[in-house]
Amino acid sequence: MWNRAKIGLLVVLVMNFHAMTSMELNAMESERGVLPNHQQNNITGKITDINGVALADVEIFNLTTGQAVLSDGNGMYSIAGEDSDVLQFSLIGFVSQMLQAEHSAAVVLAFAPKELDEVVVVGYGTQKKANLTGAVTSVEFNESTSSRPNMNLSSALVGLSSGLNVSQTSATPGAEGFNILVRGRGTMNDASPLVIIDGVPGNLNDVNPNDVESISVLKDASSAAIYGSRAANGVILVTTKRGKGEEFKVTYSGYTGRISAAKRIDFITDMATHMELVNESEGMEKYPNTLIEEWRRESASGNPLYPNTDWYDEMLKTSILTEHNLSVRGGGEKGNFAISLGYLKNEGIIDKSDYTRYNFRVNADAKVKDFLTIGGNVFGSWSDRGPIDVGSFFSSIRNTTPGVIPVSEDGRYGGEMFLGLPAGSNPRAYVDNARGNYEKLQLGLKFYGIVDIFKNLEWENSFGFNYTNNRDWEYARPYALWNFQTDFEYQKRPSINSLFNENRRSYSTVVSSLLRFNETFNETHSVSALVGFDQQYNRLDRFNAKKNDILGDDAIYILDAGTNLESAGGSGTDDALRSYFGRLNYNYKGRYLLEANARYDGSSRFADDNRWGFFPSFSAGWRILEEPFANGWKNTFDEIKIRGSWGKLGNNRIGDYSYQEVYGSYLYPFGGSLQQGVGPREIANSKLKWETTTISNIGLDLAFLSRRLTLSAEYFDKTTSDILTKIPIPLVLGNFSPPWQNIAEMENKGFEFQLGYQGNIGQDFSYHFAGNLSTVKNNVTKFNGEQSISGPSITEEGSAFNSFYLLEFDRIIQDQSEIDQLIADGYTFGSYVGGTPEPGDMLYKDANGDMIFDDQDRVVKSYSALPKVTYGFNFNVAYKGFDLNVVAQGAEGVKQYWGNDGFNTFNINEGFLQRKEILNRWTPENRSTVYPRLRTSGSALNTVYSDYWLHDTSYFRIKSLQLGYVLPQDVTSKFKVDRLRLYTNLENYFTFTSFDGYNPENAAVSYPLMKQWVVGLNLTF
Repeated sequence: MWNRAKIGLLVVLVMNFHAMTSMELNAMESERGVLPNHQQNNITGKITDINGVALADVEIFNLTTGQAVLSDGNGMYSIAGEDSDVLQFSLIGFVSQMLQAEHSAAVVLAFAPKELDEVVVVGYGTQKKANLTGAVTSVEFNESTSSRPNMNLSSALVGLSSGLNVSQTSATPGAEGFNILVRGRGTMNDASPLVIIDGVPGNLNDVNPNDVESISVLKDASSAAIYGSRAANGVILVTTKRGKGEEFKVTYSGYTGRISAAKRIDFITDMATHMELVNESEGMEKYPNTLIEEWRRESASGNPLYPNTDWYDEMLKTSILTEHNLSVRGGGEKGNFAISLGYLKNEGIIDKSDYTRYNFRVNADAKVKDFLTIGGNVFGSWSDRGPIDVGSFFSSIRNTTPGVIPVSEDGRYGGEMFLGLPAGSNPRAYVDNARGNYEKLQLGLKFYGIVDIFKNLEWENSFGFNYTNNRDWEYARPYALWNFQTDFEYQKRPSINSLFNENRRSYSTVVSSLLRFNETFNETHSVSALVGFDQQYNRLDRFNAKKNDILGDDAIYILDAGTNLESAGGSGTDDALRSYFGRLNYNYKGRYLLEANARYDGSSRFADDNRWGFFPSFSAGWRILEEPFANGWKNTFDEIKIRGSWGKLGNNRIGDYSYQEVYGSYLYPFGGSLQQGVGPREIANSKLKWETTTISNIGLDLAFLSRRLTLSAEYFDKTTSDILTKIPIPLVLGNFSPPWQNIAEMENKGFEFQLGYQGNIGQDFSYHFAGNLSTVKNNVTKFNGEQSISGPSITEEGSAFNSFYLLEFDRIIQDQSEIDQLIADGYTFGSYVGGTPEPGDMLYKDANGDMIFDDQDRVVKSYSALPKVTYGFNFNVAYKGFDLNVVAQGAEGVKQYWGNDGFNTFNINEGFLQRKEILNRWTPENRSTVYPRLRTSGSALNTVYSDYWLHDTSYFRIKSLQLGYVLPQDVTSKFKVDRLRLYTNLENYFTFTSFDGYNPENAAVSYPLMKQWVVGLNLTF
C-alpha cells in the first residue's frame, strides 16, 4: 500500500511542481515580449496582496526615468511615465515585481518566503530560524487554519508537523480527548508532551484556536532541554495573538453548520432475522419459527407492536454547530493590546450531549519607561455540557435489539416483548431520562516586567496563575420499560432516585526570573545567554457525595433534597518543582552556530536523595553557503545547513507520593465485629529516581529557487532509561499495589522530512505546498527480564512496547474430517482455544510444535498500535479573490486489534444488536466466506486473542477542505469594511481505509469521528 499510494502521490506532486515551474517561466518570458507604442501619461494603479488586501508604502520605482513614489493607505499610486516604461514594485515581506507600465493598473504582490528572517518561538525566547540548531517545527495559524471548525486546539494540529502524532480518544463535546505523541512513545507512563501557553504550563484544549498566533514543537534535546525534567516527551509552545504596533483593528470570524457522525456501523434492523441468528448460534429453537414468521408478517403489514427499529436512525441526529469570535487589536510606540471574545455552541449528535463555551483573552504590554516594559495576559472560559457521554452511549447503544419500541405515543418506553426474557435495554429511555450537568470554570493570568539593565542585558520577572473549578451533578431518575404486546410493566430502573455531586478544584502557580544577554562583537562574534530560575506549585482537591430518595422528582437537584446519604468522599494532592537553567548561543559570522543548555530540577515526587536531576544538551550548526568556497553554489542553493544535537531530558510523571508510605481506611475484624482502621495501600519505594531520555539528532536544511523550495531532514535516536513501571508482586506479600521501580529502557529511532514550496504564476495565481513525513521504530531494550501481558498485548525485551501477542490464524475448518485427522495425528485442543472445534470454527497454528493448541502458541507480532509512518500535507492556492486550502494526513504500517468487543464478533448475544457482516458467516451452504460460524456469547471458540482480529488501520484522510472568496475592496469600502472573506469548510469528510470500524486512528474506541460542514465569514474593520 505504501509503494502504490505514496509513490503515486510523489509522482503527482513532482509533475505538478514541474508544470507550475514551467508556467512561471513562461509567464516571465511573456512579460519580456514586444513593447507597445509609447504614450506619455500619468501612470496610476492599485496594489494588493494575493488576498485582495490593499498594500500601503509599496515603493514604485520607474527603472526608465529613475523616479520613485510610495503607494497610499488604500494601495493607490500615481507616477509619471510612459506605457513602455518598466516599473519595479517593492515592499518588505513581499516578492518584488517588475511590470511594463501599461500592465500595472492592478498589481498583486505575492508574500515573500520567510525562511531567512523568520523568528521561531523557543524555550524562554525566540530565535531566527536560520540560526536554529535544534529540531523545531513551527506552525503558523493563518486565516484558513483559524476558520476551520476545530472545537479544540489538538484537532487543529493534526497533520501539520513532522514527528507529531495526534489521535482522538474521546468524542464527547467539550470533553474531547486526544493522544499526542512527539517522536513516538518514549515511556511506559504518561507520554504526552509538555504544553506551555505564553510561558505558563497548561492544556492545549484550554486555548481557543482563534487566539493562537503560532505553535512551536520542540522535538530534540537541544531545543527542549531548557525545560529539563518535564521535556522528555517533547514540548509544545503556544503563542497567542498580541497587538503589533499596528492601527486599531476589529476582527470578527464566525461560522455555522452541521455536525454528524463521519461513519456508521451497519447493524441488522430486522427482528425476525435477529431471532433466526440467535437460534442458529444456540443450536436450538429458542425463538419458535411460528413467532419469527408472525413477526416478519406483522411488521411488513405495519403493525407497531412488531417493530424493526433502526437505533442509529432513532438516536443519532445531524445537529447545529456555531462559533463566533470577536477581537480588537491595536497599539503604538508605547504599548500594544489584544482583546478577544469567543462563543461556541455544539448541539451534539445525540440529545443532551450539547456543549456551550464562552471565553475571553486579554494580552497587553506597555513601555512605561525607557528601561521598563510591563505586560500581562488574562484569560478565562466557562463551559457547560449535557449529561450524555458520547463514548459511553456508543458503547451501550448495541445493548438492545430491533424488537424494542423506542417510545409509544403515550410516552411509555418499550422493552423486550418475549416471555421469560428480561426487560432489555432502551437507549431512548436512557437518554430521555438522563439529568445532569458538567460545568467548568477556568481563569488564568500572567504578569511580567522587563528591565533593560544595560543596552544588551535585560531582566524579566513573571508570575503565572491558573485556576480551574469543575462542578458536576448527575441525577438518576427511575423509569419503566413496557412489553406493549402484553401491556406488562417491567420493574423500574433504577429502583430509587439518587443525586450525585462532585466538585474538583485545582490551581497552579509559576514564578520565573530570567536574565538575557545579547551582543555582537566586531560584527563577527554574536553571543546570547540566558540564565533563569523557575518554581511551580500544583494543587488538586476533590469532594463528592451521593444521596438517595430525592424529594421531588425532576425538580430540585441539590443534596439537601435527599434523605439518605449513600456515600461521601474527598481527596487532595499537590506537587512542586524548583528549577535553575541556562542557555548559551554563539554565532560566528552566521556560519558556525553553537548552543548549550542545562537545567537542574528538583521535584517533590522523589525522596531527598534522588530529588534533583541535571539535564544538559549541546548542539551545533554549519551554514555552508556562508563559507567563501561555497560562493559558486549559490546559483543552485539558497541555504545549506547541517546541524546536530545531543542531550538528556527527564520525566517525573508518576504519582505524587509514590516514594512514601500512603495509607487508606479499611475495615478490620476485631472483637467479633468489623472495626474502622488504616493500612498501607501500596508498597513504597524511596529509591525512585528520574526517568532519563537521551536524544541524538542530525539535521539537514536546504533551500532553492530564491527560498521558494525548502527541505528539512532529520534522523533521531531517542533512548529512555530508568523507566518507572510496576511489576506484579507475589500474593504472599499481601493485597497491595506493586511499587514503582526504575527498571525499564526503551528506544525510538526514526527519520523526519518536511518539504515546502511556494510561488505564483503571473499576478493573480499563487500557491503553497507544505508536506511532512515521519518514521519511528520502537523497541524495549530492558525490562528486568520480565514479561507484562495485558489482553492481546505484551511488553518484553526485544520487542516494541505493547506488541501484539497472538495466536496465528490458520484457516476456517470446512469439514469434520479435518478435525478427525488432526486428532488422529495426535493433536489436542486446550481450554484456552475453547476446546475441540467444529466445522466453521477457526483453526490456529501450532506455533511451538508441541501438538497442543493452547496459549503457548501465542507469538509476538512485529506490529503494534503505533504507526511506523505518519504523514501530512497542507496545500493552498489563490486566484484573484478565491482561495482553496486542503489539509490531509495519514498513517502507514499500523495494525490494531479489533475483535470480540460487541461491534466485531460472531458470538451472538440475544439482547445485543448484530453487525450485518455476520449475514456472510460460515454455514454448510456458505463455505467460501472468510468469517467463522456463529456461536453464543459465552463460547471461547473463535474469540481468543489471535491475528484473525488484527486489522490493518493504515489510512489517508482529507482532514479539511476549505474554499473562500475575498470580496473586492472597492465593494467592501462602501460599507466601511477593510476586508470581508466568505468561506465554506468540510472537516473529516473523506477517509480512505480498509478498516471497517469507526475510526482507524483508534480502533479500540466505540464511537465515530465527527464530521462538520460549515459556512462562515472573516470580517475586518
